[in-house]
Amino acid sequence: MSAHDPTRDDGRRRVTLADVARATGVSAAAVSLAVRGEPGVSRETRERVVETARRLGYRGVSRSSQRRTRQLTIGLIIKSPVGDAPEVNRFYSPVMAGIEEICRIREVDLLFAAMPVDDDYYPIEVPRLVTERAMDGLIVVGAHLSHGTTALLEDGPPAVLVDAYAQDVAMDSVVSDNVGGARAAVGHLIGQGHREIAIVGTRPDSFPSILQRRRGYEQAIAEAELRPRYIDVAYAPPEAAAKVALEHVRADPSLTAVFCCNDAVAVALIQDAQQAGLDVPGRLSVVGYDDIDLARYVSPQLTTMAVDKLGMGRLAVTLLLHRLEFGGATVTQAFIRPRLVERSSVRAIEPRPVDRDPVQA
Repeated sequence: MSAHDPTRDDGRRRVTLADVARATGVSAAAVSLAVRGEPGVSRETRERVVETARRLGYRGVSRSSQRRTRQLTIGLIIKSPVGDAPEVNRFYSPVMAGIEEICRIREVDLLFAAMPVDDDYYPIEVPRLVTERAMDGLIVVGAHLSHGTTALLEDGPPAVLVDAYAQDVAMDSVVSDNVGGARAAVGHLIGQGHREIAIVGTRPDSFPSILQRRRGYEQAIAEAELRPRYIDVAYAPPEAAAKVALEHVRADPSLTAVFCCNDAVAVALIQDAQQAGLDVPGRLSVVGYDDIDLARYVSPQLTTMAVDKLGMGRLAVTLLLHRLEFGGATVTQAFIRPRLVERSSVRAIEPRPVDRDPVQA
């Protein structure tokens, strides 16, 4: 029998990696990593491949296939604005918890790094987790990636973005359906009889997710044939945005409701309005977005769009493991659909009477 004869000593055809790949439904590359005990595939996939390879009689299963020399390692990189410690961020903390949960279940090592960003959330400095290329994959949370940073990621391990955006490059990502969520929030106000509704905490140059919420506001207002009311101010710090919004409300008695681009601004506005003697929701109805923990503790409790933040983190790890296993898969953008949570910060008002033509009266 020649060295290249594909038959075994007993005359049967030798089992190949391709045979194992077909039987398990994973790529030949993933099968190769699994049977050699190399990182790059999930524990579940590794066990399934090894079991199938042994059942078929594949002879190349390594002794280290079920006990790797090291765990799969993911780097978690979260934006860190000046003065905003990422560990106390009320939106991203649940996202991080979801990431940690799945990594624990899948027995994946997780390393954390903060990425300093400027006022527009563009990176000022890139963590060594990116430049050292030591990670099997990366999850980037909350940043607005410049061309240079995106190029670094493209040259490195696979990456998934969570509430983060890359310029002119398609990357796996998990985001909230910000346009649809904002439309639903403003639609709720319209359904309660409000016609003079402002949006607070956005500007034309805001972070992409905030601009998407602005677009959703505009769509709801246009569909109802109402006049858009912009209170253009940055949403951070929320206390400053709330003060600007309160000035507009006090100066314009016709304004009965506001949609705040996030809950932090909404909570600050409710507190400032009450301190100024304005009743919420009697004088002003307020809707937020995100459903952070403060939304339930402010009085009145905040009506808001709830985002499954834990789910965003869980899904990010799942997408990254999928990318590691199927490197050539189509880029995936996963939208988390928010849901309206009605609490006490919105009141229904009687619609204004329509002026009738005296000739037809």
